[in-house]
Amino acid sequence: MVRIHVIDGANGFVASHLIGTLLAQGDEVIALARASAEVVRRRVADALGCLGLDESPAGRLRVRGLALDEPDLGLPFAEVFAEPCTYWHVAALVTFFPRREEELLDVNVTGSANTLSAYERHARPGSRYILVGTAYQCGLDTEGPVPEDWPSHDPPDRFRNFYEYSKRQAEIALARSRSVREGTALVARLGVMVGHSRTGRALTDYGLYDFLRVISFFARRTPGERVRIPCHPDANLHLTPVDTTVSRLVSLAAADRVRPVSHVVNGATVPVRDLFDVINAHLPIELVPATLEEIRDRPFSRFEAVVNMRAKYTAVYFRHHYEFAWRDATAPPAVTRSTLDRLISWYVREGLPE
Repeated sequence: MVRIHVIDGANGFVASHLIGTLLAQGDEVIALARASAEVVRRRVADALGCLGLDESPAGRLRVRGLALDEPDLGLPFAEVFAEPCTYWHVAALVTFFPRREEELLDVNVTGSANTLSAYERHARPGSRYILVGTAYQCGLDTEGPVPEDWPSHDPPDRFRNFYEYSKRQAEIALARSRSVREGTALVARLGVMVGHSRTGRALTDYGLYDFLRVISFFARRTPGERVRIPCHPDANLHLTPVDTTVSRLVSLAAADRVRPVSHVVNGATVPVRDLFDVINAHLPIELVPATLEEIRDRPFSRFEAVVNMRAKYTAVYFRHHYEFAWRDATAPPAVTRSTLDRLISWYVREGLPE
Protein backbone atom coordinates (compact mmCIF):
# COMPACT_ATOMS: atom_id res chain seq x y z
CA MET A 1 0.00 0.00 0.00
CA VAL A 2 1.41 3.37 -1.05
CA ARG A 3 1.38 5.93 1.75
CA ILE A 4 1.41 9.68 1.20
CA HIS A 5 3.75 11.91 3.19
CA VAL A 6 3.94 15.69 3.28
CA ILE A 7 7.34 16.83 4.61
CA ASP A 8 8.38 20.41 5.24
CA GLY A 9 11.95 21.66 5.60
CA ALA A 10 12.62 19.26 2.74
CA ASN A 11 16.16 20.40 1.92
CA GLY A 12 17.37 19.91 5.50
CA PHE A 13 19.59 17.10 6.76
CA VAL A 14 16.97 14.92 8.47
CA ALA A 15 14.12 15.72 6.08
CA SER A 16 16.10 14.94 2.91
CA HIS A 17 17.17 11.54 4.27
CA LEU A 18 13.62 10.82 5.43
CA ILE A 19 12.23 11.75 2.01
CA GLY A 20 14.80 9.58 0.26
CA THR A 21 13.97 6.56 2.41
CA LEU A 22 10.23 6.94 1.87
CA LEU A 23 10.63 7.36 -1.90
CA ALA A 24 12.92 4.32 -2.03
CA GLN A 25 10.27 2.15 -0.37
CA GLY A 26 7.67 3.28 -2.92
CA ASP A 27 5.73 5.87 -0.93
CA GLU A 28 4.60 9.19 -2.40
CA VAL A 29 6.11 12.37 -0.96
CA ILE A 30 5.17 16.02 -1.33
CA ALA A 31 8.20 18.05 -0.27
CA LEU A 32 7.72 21.57 1.09
CA ALA A 33 10.62 24.01 1.20
CA ARG A 34 11.69 27.61 0.64
CA ALA A 35 14.43 26.31 -1.65
CA SER A 36 13.83 25.64 -5.33
CA ALA A 37 12.63 22.26 -6.58
CA GLU A 38 16.04 21.72 -8.21
CA VAL A 39 17.86 22.27 -4.92
CA VAL A 40 15.48 19.99 -2.99
CA ARG A 41 15.75 17.16 -5.53
CA ARG A 42 19.55 17.45 -5.51
CA ARG A 43 19.61 17.29 -1.70
CA VAL A 44 17.33 14.23 -1.70
CA ALA A 45 19.47 12.55 -4.38
CA ASP A 46 22.57 13.20 -2.24
CA ALA A 47 20.76 11.74 0.78
CA LEU A 48 19.80 8.62 -1.20
CA GLY A 49 23.43 8.20 -2.21
CA CYS A 50 24.52 8.66 1.41
CA LEU A 51 22.10 5.90 2.43
CA GLY A 52 23.49 3.61 -0.27
CA LEU A 53 20.26 3.73 -2.30
CA ASP A 54 19.44 4.40 -5.95
CA GLU A 55 19.28 8.17 -6.47
CA SER A 56 16.72 8.11 -9.31
CA PRO A 57 13.55 8.28 -7.12
CA ALA A 58 14.47 11.91 -6.34
CA GLY A 59 13.37 12.76 -9.88
CA ARG A 60 9.72 11.91 -9.16
CA LEU A 61 9.53 14.02 -6.02
CA ARG A 62 6.80 16.66 -5.97
CA VAL A 63 8.14 19.92 -4.52
CA ARG A 64 6.02 22.90 -3.47
CA GLY A 65 7.03 26.26 -2.03
CA LEU A 66 6.64 26.87 1.71
CA ALA A 67 6.25 30.10 3.66
CA LEU A 68 6.26 29.27 7.37
CA ASP A 69 5.62 32.90 8.30
CA GLU A 70 2.27 32.94 6.50
CA PRO A 71 -0.81 31.44 8.19
CA ASP A 72 -1.71 29.54 5.00
CA LEU A 73 1.96 28.58 4.43
CA GLY A 74 1.57 29.67 0.80
CA LEU A 75 0.43 26.14 -0.10
CA PRO A 76 -2.02 24.75 -2.68
CA PHE A 77 -4.07 22.98 -0.01
CA ALA A 78 -6.35 21.15 -2.45
CA GLU A 79 -3.28 19.35 -3.83
CA VAL A 80 -1.19 18.93 -0.68
CA PHE A 81 -4.06 17.52 1.39
CA ALA A 82 -5.98 15.79 -1.39
CA GLU A 83 -5.72 12.44 0.41
CA PRO A 84 -5.03 11.23 3.96
CA CYS A 85 -1.35 11.72 4.71
CA THR A 86 1.35 11.83 7.34
CA TYR A 87 2.44 15.44 7.75
CA TRP A 88 6.03 15.73 9.01
CA HIS A 89 6.93 19.09 10.49
CA VAL A 90 10.73 19.00 10.27
CA ALA A 91 11.47 22.60 9.26
CA ALA A 92 13.30 24.53 11.97
CA LEU A 93 15.90 27.19 12.54
CA VAL A 94 18.87 25.63 14.33
CA THR A 95 21.27 28.14 15.82
CA PHE A 96 22.87 28.53 19.23
CA PHE A 97 24.07 32.07 18.64
CA PRO A 98 22.66 34.94 20.70
CA ARG A 99 20.57 37.84 19.37
CA ARG A 100 18.53 35.58 17.11
CA GLU A 101 15.67 35.08 19.55
CA GLU A 102 13.09 36.76 17.33
CA GLU A 103 13.99 34.59 14.35
CA LEU A 104 13.82 31.43 16.47
CA LEU A 105 10.37 32.39 17.74
CA ASP A 106 9.17 33.23 14.22
CA VAL A 107 10.33 29.93 12.70
CA ASN A 108 10.21 27.38 15.52
CA VAL A 109 7.16 28.62 17.41
CA THR A 110 4.96 30.69 15.08
CA GLY A 111 5.98 28.59 12.08
CA SER A 112 5.10 25.38 13.93
CA ALA A 113 1.74 26.85 14.96
CA ASN A 114 1.03 27.75 11.33
CA THR A 115 1.78 24.23 10.08
CA LEU A 116 -0.39 22.67 12.78
CA SER A 117 -3.26 25.08 12.04
CA ALA A 118 -3.05 24.37 8.30
CA TYR A 119 -2.97 20.63 8.96
CA GLU A 120 -5.99 20.74 11.29
CA ARG A 121 -8.01 22.84 8.83
CA HIS A 122 -7.21 20.90 5.66
CA ALA A 123 -5.91 17.36 6.34
CA ARG A 124 -8.29 14.53 5.47
CA PRO A 125 -9.55 12.09 8.11
CA GLY A 126 -7.03 9.36 8.73
CA SER A 127 -4.06 11.75 8.59
CA ARG A 128 -1.34 12.09 11.21
CA TYR A 129 0.85 15.04 12.27
CA ILE A 130 4.43 14.44 13.46
CA LEU A 131 6.56 17.18 14.97
CA VAL A 132 10.26 16.33 14.76
CA GLY A 133 11.77 17.88 17.87
CA THR A 134 14.87 17.55 20.01
CA ALA A 135 15.44 15.49 23.12
CA TYR A 136 17.48 18.41 24.43
CA GLN A 137 14.32 20.49 24.89
CA CYS A 138 14.76 19.24 28.47
CA GLY A 139 16.97 22.29 29.00
CA LEU A 140 18.92 22.35 32.25
CA ASP A 141 16.49 20.02 34.01
CA THR A 142 18.62 16.88 33.77
CA GLU A 143 18.03 15.22 37.15
CA GLY A 144 17.19 11.62 36.31
CA PRO A 145 15.84 10.34 33.00
CA VAL A 146 13.86 12.90 30.99
CA PRO A 147 10.41 11.31 30.56
CA GLU A 148 8.66 10.65 27.28
CA ASP A 149 5.93 13.06 28.24
CA TRP A 150 4.64 16.50 27.32
CA PRO A 151 6.78 19.26 28.84
CA SER A 152 5.76 22.05 31.16
CA HIS A 153 6.65 25.70 30.74
CA ASP A 154 10.07 26.94 31.88
CA PRO A 155 11.52 30.44 31.40
CA PRO A 156 14.31 30.94 28.82
CA ASP A 157 17.04 31.02 31.48
CA ARG A 158 16.36 27.33 32.21
CA PHE A 159 17.82 26.35 28.82
CA ARG A 160 21.33 26.21 27.41
CA ASN A 161 20.24 28.34 24.46
CA PHE A 162 17.15 29.95 22.99
CA TYR A 163 16.89 27.23 20.33
CA GLU A 164 16.01 24.68 23.04
CA TYR A 165 13.47 27.08 24.52
CA SER A 166 11.80 27.61 21.14
CA LYS A 167 11.50 23.86 20.54
CA ARG A 168 9.99 23.40 24.00
CA GLN A 169 7.40 26.11 23.21
CA ALA A 170 6.47 24.36 19.98
CA GLU A 171 5.87 21.12 21.89
CA ILE A 172 3.73 22.88 24.50
CA ALA A 173 1.52 24.36 21.76
CA LEU A 174 1.16 20.95 20.11
CA ALA A 175 0.26 19.32 23.44
CA ARG A 176 -2.76 21.65 23.73
CA SER A 177 -4.03 20.94 20.22
CA ARG A 178 -7.13 19.19 19.01
CA SER A 179 -4.95 16.72 17.09
CA VAL A 180 -3.31 15.50 20.31
CA ARG A 181 -6.71 15.16 22.01
CA GLU A 182 -7.88 13.08 19.07
CA GLY A 183 -4.70 10.96 19.09
CA THR A 184 -3.52 11.95 15.61
CA ALA A 185 -0.39 13.95 16.52
CA LEU A 186 2.91 13.10 18.14
CA VAL A 187 6.41 14.43 18.66
CA ALA A 188 9.59 12.53 17.81
CA ARG A 189 12.53 13.91 19.81
CA LEU A 190 15.91 13.37 18.19
CA GLY A 191 19.36 13.26 19.75
CA VAL A 192 22.53 14.79 18.27
CA MET A 193 22.27 13.98 14.58
CA VAL A 194 25.41 12.63 12.93
CA GLY A 195 26.29 10.91 9.65
CA HIS A 196 25.81 7.39 8.37
CA SER A 197 26.67 4.71 10.92
CA ARG A 198 28.52 2.45 8.44
CA THR A 199 30.31 4.99 6.22
CA GLY A 200 30.55 8.05 8.48
CA ARG A 201 29.35 10.29 5.64
CA ALA A 202 27.48 13.39 6.79
CA LEU A 203 25.59 16.03 4.81
CA THR A 204 25.43 18.57 7.64
CA ASP A 205 27.69 21.07 9.40
CA TYR A 206 25.60 21.39 12.56
CA GLY A 207 26.08 20.05 16.08
CA LEU A 208 29.12 17.83 16.48
CA TYR A 209 30.46 19.00 13.12
CA ASP A 210 30.38 22.65 14.11
CA PHE A 211 32.57 21.74 17.09
CA LEU A 212 34.88 19.71 14.86
CA ARG A 213 35.22 22.60 12.43
CA VAL A 214 36.31 24.97 15.21
CA ILE A 215 38.78 22.48 16.71
CA SER A 216 40.20 21.66 13.29
CA PHE A 217 40.87 25.33 12.56
CA PHE A 218 43.02 25.71 15.67
CA ALA A 219 44.63 22.27 15.38
CA ARG A 220 45.89 22.97 11.87
CA ARG A 221 46.87 26.54 12.62
CA THR A 222 48.78 25.73 15.82
CA PRO A 223 49.40 21.95 15.88
CA GLY A 224 50.38 20.08 19.02
CA GLU A 225 48.58 22.29 21.56
CA ARG A 226 46.82 20.92 24.63
CA VAL A 227 43.34 22.34 25.27
CA ARG A 228 41.13 21.70 28.28
CA ILE A 229 37.38 21.76 27.64
CA PRO A 230 34.95 22.22 30.58
CA CYS A 231 33.03 18.95 31.01
CA HIS A 232 30.76 17.21 33.46
CA PRO A 233 32.70 14.29 35.05
CA ASP A 234 30.31 11.87 33.30
CA ALA A 235 29.60 13.99 30.22
CA ASN A 236 27.87 12.06 27.44
CA LEU A 237 26.24 12.64 24.07
CA HIS A 238 23.24 10.92 22.49
CA LEU A 239 24.73 10.68 19.00
CA THR A 240 22.13 9.36 16.57
CA PRO A 241 23.28 8.32 13.08
CA VAL A 242 21.01 9.52 10.30
CA ASP A 243 20.39 6.06 8.79
CA THR A 244 19.18 4.40 12.00
CA THR A 245 17.25 7.53 13.00
CA VAL A 246 15.35 7.68 9.72
CA SER A 247 14.56 3.97 9.91
CA ARG A 248 13.01 4.48 13.33
CA LEU A 249 11.03 7.52 12.17
CA VAL A 250 9.59 5.51 9.28
CA SER A 251 8.60 2.71 11.68
CA LEU A 252 7.03 5.26 14.01
CA ALA A 253 4.87 6.67 11.21
CA ALA A 254 3.75 3.20 10.07
CA ALA A 255 2.66 2.03 13.55
CA ASP A 256 -1.08 1.79 14.21
CA ARG A 257 -0.73 3.02 17.77
CA VAL A 258 2.03 5.26 18.99
CA ARG A 259 2.77 7.19 22.13
CA PRO A 260 2.32 10.96 21.81
CA VAL A 261 5.99 11.57 22.74
CA SER A 262 8.91 9.40 21.67
CA HIS A 263 12.65 9.80 22.21
CA VAL A 264 14.31 8.68 18.99
CA VAL A 265 17.72 8.19 20.60
CA ASN A 266 20.14 5.34 21.08
CA GLY A 267 19.93 3.23 24.18
CA ALA A 268 23.67 3.76 24.80
CA THR A 269 25.41 7.11 24.87
CA VAL A 270 28.90 8.22 23.84
CA PRO A 271 31.18 9.40 26.66
CA VAL A 272 32.71 12.76 25.81
CA ARG A 273 36.10 11.35 26.85
CA ASP A 274 35.80 8.81 24.01
CA LEU A 275 34.85 11.57 21.59
CA PHE A 276 37.93 13.59 22.54
CA ASP A 277 40.18 10.52 22.22
CA VAL A 278 38.98 9.93 18.65
CA ILE A 279 39.33 13.60 17.69
CA ASN A 280 42.86 13.60 19.13
CA ALA A 281 43.70 10.59 16.97
CA HIS A 282 42.69 12.41 13.78
CA LEU A 283 43.74 16.01 14.43
CA PRO A 284 47.06 17.44 15.71
CA ILE A 285 45.63 18.59 19.03
CA GLU A 286 45.06 17.20 22.53
CA LEU A 287 41.59 17.84 23.86
CA VAL A 288 41.29 17.15 27.59
CA PRO A 289 38.00 17.07 29.55
CA ALA A 290 38.32 19.15 32.73
CA THR A 291 35.90 19.98 35.52
CA LEU A 292 34.99 23.57 36.31
CA GLU A 293 36.80 23.19 39.63
CA GLU A 294 40.02 22.14 37.87
CA ILE A 295 39.83 25.13 35.56
CA ARG A 296 39.10 27.48 38.46
CA ASP A 297 42.19 26.18 40.28
CA ARG A 298 44.36 26.49 37.15
CA PRO A 299 42.86 29.05 34.75
CA PHE A 300 42.98 28.72 30.99
CA SER A 301 46.03 29.74 29.02
CA ARG A 302 45.39 32.42 26.42
CA PHE A 303 45.20 29.78 23.67
CA GLU A 304 42.76 27.64 25.66
CA ALA A 305 40.58 30.67 26.33
CA VAL A 306 40.39 31.54 22.63
CA VAL A 307 39.50 27.97 21.59
CA ASN A 308 36.83 27.67 24.27
CA MET A 309 35.35 31.04 23.31
CA ARG A 310 34.99 29.94 19.67
CA ALA A 311 33.55 26.53 20.63
CA LYS A 312 31.31 27.67 23.48
CA TYR A 313 27.95 27.41 21.74
CA THR A 314 28.29 23.69 21.01
CA ALA A 315 30.69 22.74 23.82
CA VAL A 316 28.06 23.75 26.39
CA TYR A 317 26.55 20.30 25.80
CA PHE A 318 29.65 18.71 27.32
CA ARG A 319 28.81 20.22 30.71
CA HIS A 320 25.95 17.86 31.51
CA HIS A 321 25.10 14.21 31.82
CA TYR A 322 21.86 13.27 30.05
CA GLU A 323 19.47 10.38 30.41
CA PHE A 324 16.37 10.09 28.27
CA ALA A 325 13.63 7.63 29.10
CA TRP A 326 13.22 5.32 26.16
CA ARG A 327 10.58 2.63 25.75
CA ASP A 328 11.11 1.17 22.30
CA ALA A 329 11.16 -2.61 22.23
CA THR A 330 14.33 -2.92 20.14
CA ALA A 331 17.40 -0.79 20.69
CA PRO A 332 19.18 0.54 17.60
CA PRO A 333 22.87 -0.26 17.24
CA ALA A 334 24.97 1.71 19.70
CA VAL A 335 27.48 4.26 18.43
CA THR A 336 30.56 2.22 19.25
CA ARG A 337 34.15 3.43 19.32
CA SER A 338 34.63 2.16 15.75
CA THR A 339 31.44 3.94 14.59
CA LEU A 340 32.67 7.13 16.22
CA ASP A 341 36.01 6.73 14.45
CA ARG A 342 34.24 6.45 11.08
CA LEU A 343 32.15 9.56 11.77
CA ILE A 344 35.14 11.68 12.80
CA SER A 345 37.59 10.39 10.20
CA TRP A 346 35.15 10.93 7.32
CA TYR A 347 34.49 14.52 8.34
CA VAL A 348 38.16 15.32 8.85
CA ARG A 349 38.92 13.82 5.42
CA GLU A 350 35.94 14.97 3.40
CA GLY A 351 33.75 17.42 5.28
CA LEU A 352 36.04 20.15 6.57
CA PRO A 353 36.47 23.35 4.55
CA GLU A 354 39.80 23.71 2.77
